[in-house]
Amino acid sequence: MSILHCLLLLCILCDGAQATLRNVNLLIEPPAVRRGQSVALRCEYQLDGAPLYSIKFYRGQLEFYRFTPGEYPHTKVFQYPGIKVDESSSNATLVLIRNVSFGLSGNFSCEVTADAPLYSTATAYAQMQVVEFPEKRPQLFTENTRYEPGDVLRANCSTPPSRPRAELRFTINHMPVASEETQYIRTVDNLIASRLSLKLQLQAVHFVATSTSSSTSNANGRATNVQMTNGNARGGLMLRCTAQIGDLYQEYKEIELGTPQKDPVPARVTLSSDSGLRNFFETYFYTSAAGGFDVIGSFFMCCLICLVWITRIAS
Repeated sequence: MSILHCLLLLCILCDGAQATLRNVNLLIEPPAVRRGQSVALRCEYQLDGAPLYSIKFYRGQLEFYRFTPGEYPHTKVFQYPGIKVDESSSNATLVLIRNVSFGLSGNFSCEVTADAPLYSTATAYAQMQVVEFPEKRPQLFTENTRYEPGDVLRANCSTPPSRPRAELRFTINHMPVASEETQYIRTVDNLIASRLSLKLQLQAVHFVATSTSSSTSNANGRATNVQMTNGNARGGLMLRCTAQIGDLYQEYKEIELGTPQKDPVPARVTLSSDSGLRNFFETYFYTSAAGGFDVIGSFFMCCLICLVWITRIAS
């Protein structure tokens, strides 16, 4: 081998030693995408000392998009069920998929290959989740609108279909309460509706009003938190049903349930002494005088007075 060939080989080895491919990463934006929406797959990498040969995107083991700067056209799209690539919005490091379906949930990867002199390949992986959230907030129903200790509270909570399924839970005045197991109902379009029932005998502790905090200033002018508790131990009931799908979705519905209203007891008026009787007649005559003199009414009143006094003298 000639000296020139040796020097050339040495230069190639030196260049290859300096070239690096690192920090390959796949980002899915958003990682949880709603059915029918668009999702972007972004492949990031750092390549030094060598040109890019190709970037390939995979769903599972099957390739669906490739970018090769040394070829024309630079991009190629391979048919994959459910994947609709927007070529006009895709480039060397980004692939835009429109109108995603549930079948695309799962593993995606991007493979970066460097050209000479590195000839290196690195792959990054990421998970995509296709979801469908409930169209409305939870629905909450109770048998009655007012309760007192000892009553049995029966309630039902349900959510419209979703995917993944929504988990339900009850609270009373922000305190968790035990309930039955959640029922899951699968719909024809492969969504899942959730339903939860509650049957609870209410105790006095359920009616204790919750504490509230307020901010006051002390002598030094600094704010101080003061806990203040409602003095009425028979507070109302705040029943809440919360629907949650992992870290992706959370909604709730509340119903305020009061205590039964008692009918007011009328005050009893008694005349237990002569002074009470005298005050009654004085009030009557004063009122009559103010409204005008009634001859017939006054006559009968005088007769009543005489009858009362005769009865007292006879006894």
